[in-house]
Amino acid sequence: MKTAPLAPRSTFAKSLWFAAFAAATLPLWLLLARPLLGSGRAIGAYFVATAAAYLGSIAPTRGRALVAAVLAGAAGALASLVTHAVGELVVVLVVLVAVARSGFLYRCAPSRGVVVEAIVAGGGLLFARFLCGPSMAALVLSLWGFFLAQSLYFLLGGTTATAVSRHPDPFEDAYGRALALLDRAGDGGTARLT
Repeated sequence: MKTAPLAPRSTFAKSLWFAAFAAATLPLWLLLARPLLGSGRAIGAYFVATAAAYLGSIAPTRGRALVAAVLAGAAGALASLVTHAVGELVVVLVVLVAVARSGFLYRCAPSRGVVVEAIVAGGGLLFARFLCGPSMAALVLSLWGFFLAQSLYFLLGGTTATAVSRHPDPFEDAYGRALALLDRAGDGGTARLT
């Protein structure tokens, strides 16, 4: 497992765009899903899908994005079956996002991860609660506020994106392939990179 430096500005910008997109599409989803699922289930389903999409959007690689989104969606769906209220589901999803982000998608020291997630995830939850109200506009604003707070994760620093490499050192990998190419060319055989 090789770690690559995190690009905080690009991931911060992606997270900001996601916050705007998630908040903007909520009214349309509720317009379509509320008659079929009811208000509470429609909101819960949207929150599960949004948490899964968020983890997929911030993942350092496309492969990890798919895995993170599918696993978060499955865990969120299971949580929606077990919890009794939307508020309980939201708390479970916030913990899921925090653990997946600091534990699997981005690495940092465990104590730092706990502190950063307490600030970002906990602070985002409190900010969303402050903005939430009975109207659709307040619900949209609270969702936007929560994901806006999540963007701060990438500005705090101290994390590295995890990526998988064929060899622990990519330069040694390239060096080995170059030597193999030279050996084959020197022997009169056909030279081919593997």
